[in-house]
Parts: sequence; structure tokens; C-alpha cells
Amino acid sequence: MAVLETNELFKRNLSKKKHQLTEKELAQVKKVTFDILCDVIAVCEKNNFPYMLGGGTALGAVRHGGFIPWDDDIDINVPRKYINPLLQAIEVEYGNKYYIEAPLKTKGYLSSFIQIHKNGTVFQEYLMQEEEHCGIKIDIFPIENTYNNSIRRKWHGLRCDGGLFLLSCYRMYAWRKEFIALAKGCAEAERSVRVKGLIGRILSPVHSFLYRKVENVLRKCENEESKYVVIPSGRKHFFGELYIRNNYMKTIPVVFENHNFQISADYDHYLKNLYGNYMELPPEEQREHHVIYQFKI
Repeated sequence: MAVLETNELFKRNLSKKKHQLTEKELAQVKKVTFDILCDVIAVCEKNNFPYMLGGGTALGAVRHGGFIPWDDDIDINVPRKYINPLLQAIEVEYGNKYYIEAPLKTKGYLSSFIQIHKNGTVFQEYLMQEEEHCGIKIDIFPIENTYNNSIRRKWHGLRCDGGLFLLSCYRMYAWRKEFIALAKGCAEAERSVRVKGLIGRILSPVHSFLYRKVENVLRKCENEESKYVVIPSGRKHFFGELYIRNNYMKTIPVVFENHNFQISADYDHYLKNLYGNYMELPPEEQREHHVIYQFKI
């Protein structure tokens, strides 16, 4: 299945085909994403919504005290229970400032995580995106509950990962012209686009039903005291981002760009799980960058 994992492939190898941010532009993007982060965290703290820095943002905080030098991303993780109240609060506080894309909320949106875009900016990663709806943004990943029973937990994981894979196949088919152009000249990417596009074509008549079904599966376990939590929409998917609740959900403050934010107290296990020897800088050819078609600020 490795050939079908396209997200990192496009970020790491194929983004060089499109616009590369200059140092000045990268600094501008970081400033905007950091401002979004501060606003979102202010809403969380005002309403007592738990959160923690996630992914590369958590890694940047621990390893660099801020952004990873070549990165412009910000990720935070929020328990499913608080996702809708948080989005409602952001709309009340900052409705004119940000545009929210969320599963089962935003028409045409097919991702399983949430994006908070800054109005008046453009950070176009896909040709299909409308300019007014692809601003500089941060990502919010829901932390889901999952089952204590090992058989039910494994079945939950298989359904989550299988459903998310099928959705990625449909996206590959729906945006096939773009992905075929990006993959040209890279045999691994071309194989992936062909295989996933074929599966996506088969699924296209029922893609709306499939999306609703997958979203319902992700949030199916409602036990707020289950032993395990999981981030199925994260970079390692269900079985790669399965954590013991009592370890992962406890938070401690960490410095990120001279501000204090919350991070999992079990960050060492979390970061090793995602990145291995996370304190070692990756070689330049393995560093991830976004595919960017258009940039305006």
C-alpha cells in the first residue's frame, strides 16, 4: 500500500514543480498562521476547550521553540466533543476575519479535519479551490474516542482507515487532471494516481454518501472515558495514532514563538511515534513543502 500513500509524496517531492515560497513570503505566512493560532487558542481558553499542539507544530515547539525553519504549517488537536462548540465560538468572535472549512459543514469539502482560513489571503494548494476559499490557514484535527474492547477497536480502525483511503481515491479521481500533471515524470506518483483514480472513478456516483458514512464512523465511539483515543485523520492514521487517554490527554505548557501553549505531557512518545528520532534534523531532500499554485497576502 506504500505506493498509494500520496500526501507525503506530493509534499516532499512534487511541490518543487510549483511556486516555492521565498524567505520573505515564508515569514509572512508564518506570521499569519501564528496570528490565527493565537486567536483560536484565545477562544479555547476563554471557553475552557481543551487543545494541544499537534504534528509538526508540536515538533517545532520541542525541537526549535517555534516553527520548524522550513515549515509554514500549524496543527492543533482538539477532542471531538469540543469541535462544534469551538467552531461556533470562532464564528461568533471572528466571523469576518476567518473562513471555516469543516466536514459535513462546508459544501464540497472532503477532508476529515478542519481548516481555519484567513480572509483576504490566498494560499492555493489545489487548482479546484476557489480563490476566496483558500486563504492561509491552520488545521484542527479531532481527537476521537475508540473502544476498550480489542476486537471492536480493531474493527473501528479498519473502517476508519479504509473509509479515509476510499475518500482519498475519490479526491484523486475528482482532481485527476491536476494530479496527473503533478505526477508526470515520477513513476511512483504516476502509478499511485492511476490506481487511486480508478478506484475513485468507481466510487464517484456515491461519493457524498461515502463521505457522510466515513465521518460517522470516525466519531462513532461516544465513550468519553474510554481507555484509548485516536487521531484517524492524522499523518499516521488510526493504528499509527492510537494513544492511551490518561497519558496523551494530560497537557503541559510549552514555548512556541515566545508564547506558552499546551502540548501533550506524553509528547516524547507522541513525537517518536510520528517522527522517530525527532530531535535529528531530516536531510533537505526529505523536508516537506506544500504544493502552491497561487500566493497572495
